[in-house]
Amino acid sequence: MDSAKIEKRNYGQPFTDGQFGSDRNRIPALYTLNDGSVIFGEDMRYGHGSDSPNNIDIAVAVSKDGYTDWEYTMVNYFDDYAEKLTAVDSASFIDSTIVQTRNGRIFLLVDAYPYGCGYLQSKTGTGYCNIDGKSRMLLTKGNCGDRLSSFGYYIGESVNGFATVYDRKTKEATEYSTDEEYRLYKNGEPLYVKQEGSEDVTVRQTVFYKGAELKCYKTTYLWLRYSDDNGKTWSAPKIISDMVKSERESFLGVGPGRGTVINHNGKERILFCVYDNNGLFKDPIFERASVIYSDDNGESWHRGGRMKVGMNVRKTSESQLVRIDSGDYKALRIYARNLTNYIAYSDSTDGGITWTRFRPDKSLHGTKNCMVSLIDTSTVIDGKQVILCSQGGNTKKRADGIVRVGLVEKDGKVSWISKYQLNKGFFGYSCLTQLQDGNFAVAYEDEPAHISYKILTLSADGIISEINGNNCE
Repeated sequence: MDSAKIEKRNYGQPFTDGQFGSDRNRIPALYTLNDGSVIFGEDMRYGHGSDSPNNIDIAVAVSKDGYTDWEYTMVNYFDDYAEKLTAVDSASFIDSTIVQTRNGRIFLLVDAYPYGCGYLQSKTGTGYCNIDGKSRMLLTKGNCGDRLSSFGYYIGESVNGFATVYDRKTKEATEYSTDEEYRLYKNGEPLYVKQEGSEDVTVRQTVFYKGAELKCYKTTYLWLRYSDDNGKTWSAPKIISDMVKSERESFLGVGPGRGTVINHNGKERILFCVYDNNGLFKDPIFERASVIYSDDNGESWHRGGRMKVGMNVRKTSESQLVRIDSGDYKALRIYARNLTNYIAYSDSTDGGITWTRFRPDKSLHGTKNCMVSLIDTSTVIDGKQVILCSQGGNTKKRADGIVRVGLVEKDGKVSWISKYQLNKGFFGYSCLTQLQDGNFAVAYEDEPAHISYKILTLSADGIISEINGNNCE
């Protein structure tokens, strides 16, 4: 994409304050690639650390081994507002999750919001309609209304990277068109708009911008890109919301961190965690987790069942998947943020279609209502599969980060045998990955809008320690 920015520097924390002009970094996503490289994604927030609606972009860093020589790319970038500006009318990207398939393709899934939109402002519906059996993105002139029925235009089929915009009633072509980045053209000429916060800078119009002549519907869009060269370059975006989101839902967003891949019925299945708010109320107690999956290398996407909760869990939202294999018991397990001081989990034995009712793991005691990270590993202790969990250990607030070591027993339950104190004080979102050399990396929020990165090692008896203060060999 021609808006991408590229930088490189030597060893240090993967991201530092001021990277790409951002001094507020949140929501780590961490994944070890097939060749041992490590990819690290995060929100680049400007002026303030608040969620959408705000001025937020998504950057990734890639290291050959997870220790040093990080290279950077701004993958998802809206430029309607100048950098360093907090802006509730900005279009934004938020919350990334990453996975890689066996053939080497990396998928990066994020939430994309039109101007002035976030979780609370998302309208009911997908922003798409069916035109002659095809799903088409709807557009409108002027202000975005609450009703999709008032949207009088739609984006047609893309041909050689460009798509004509049609009148919804007559189905006749208009003078407008879009490219693969949803930028607008009129009579074949690109359209521009003044960049807010700058005196003399103009930027390309996209249908996500407030100043665009045609605008998309104000709701949550699941925005997918892929890379076939270890994160150096990225594909054009593909919006997949219309494949997996219900028309009665307002918010459907990603569970940030990591996706996973499994073998299912002889095919490789790609899975990401998502969650919704049921579309009926804006109260988080109605949030429920689910997964989306693809069996054709990301071409088409489907959604598993919305997961059930009881009064001992009450809600589920941001979640992470692990593959449980005790030999006797095999399942896909999802661990979820909820309203109790215990992490809750649910199992699926049919590849993420149906799930058991969520129940709390009373050994995973700590901060409630905060994202957690769990990973399955290639490490074995006493003949048992090892999984790791990073979470806040304080039950009263987001604080006191810990990493727990668990062993999978024959019945699929996990015995948590040890824990390591990452920090004292603030601890928010985190993400774990196992490095190619067997060690582990963890990225975590140690301030409300700052991320730190550490390398951990695990002894044969399940005790975690840090490599050293500089996190390098």
